[in-house]
Amino acid sequence: MPVLIVALIAAIAAPARCGPPVANSIVLPHREETLLPYVARVYSDPAAKDDSDAYYEILKDGKPVYLQKAKQKGEKFYIGTMSKDDPEAAQVKMGMDITGDRQPDLVISEWTGGTNCCLVLHIFEIGPTFRILGTIDTKFAGAGPYFVRLDKNLQTTGMAIQISDWSFANWHADFADSPAPKVVLRFSDDAYRVSPDLMRDSAPTAKDLEARAALVRNYVPSAKGSAWPDAEVSPQLWAMMLDLIYSGNAGDAWKFLDKAWPPKIGGKEAFARDFRAQLAKSPYWPGVEAMNASKHPSDKNDQSAGPSPTAAE
Repeated sequence: MPVLIVALIAAIAAPARCGPPVANSIVLPHREETLLPYVARVYSDPAAKDDSDAYYEILKDGKPVYLQKAKQKGEKFYIGTMSKDDPEAAQVKMGMDITGDRQPDLVISEWTGGTNCCLVLHIFEIGPTFRILGTIDTKFAGAGPYFVRLDKNLQTTGMAIQISDWSFANWHADFADSPAPKVVLRFSDDAYRVSPDLMRDSAPTAKDLEARAALVRNYVPSAKGSAWPDAEVSPQLWAMMLDLIYSGNAGDAWKFLDKAWPPKIGGKEAFARDFRAQLAKSPYWPGVEAMNASKHPSDKNDQSAGPSPTAAE
């Protein structure tokens, strides 16, 4: 069975601070879109004295079925994408079938504001039955588009959601140098789950991997010596390892570690232990781990997933 993305995707639970609509909400400035019998409204009240300067509500037949308030000032909500100029804007407008289950859907984008932050996607089914389908926290966002059609099977009408896994943000590196491997989610069995078929890719050639390993070995700060975690090791080491693991090539990732580890730096085993521990913190790791453990007809690389992130040293 696929593993639910429990930490980020709540298929049935409403978010905190939800409640009945404000009695005089209709008088506040708002934007709205309609797909009868549903109306989606996004409000902004900069003069509000509490944290509810923004919120949105969904009505069915004129009656409220959902409301979410901002958790802090500066947050903004959008119906669909944040900008109508976004490349996927037309594909996720109110009423489009986002999940592929042939029911109309609604996407609400939440921008939480702040430095390097943060986009949350709220997805609802607005057919005969109103349902909360998923709440996906993209963390530090990154470059869009987020809703994409990656499946070449034309019978699949749903869109995948492509985001970055920021579990290694600021891990032994500045944020600007922190790797964030790509994750693709697809709606399946009433939840958004890691989609191995849309994430698998061929590993770089042996020549390319050797060239990248040389860059890590020759990273100038590593020439000072010392041992992990005090030593300076290029974050390109775990960036490459993550790219390999998140494309289904975990065996190549551990081989890359052996090739790329700087000769003057000790503690490779300690690095591997710390790397596995950090990897296990990712809410997507169960799905990525299962992808690497399974066989696939197109695989040409070593299928070994290497030591488990939770295994003892």
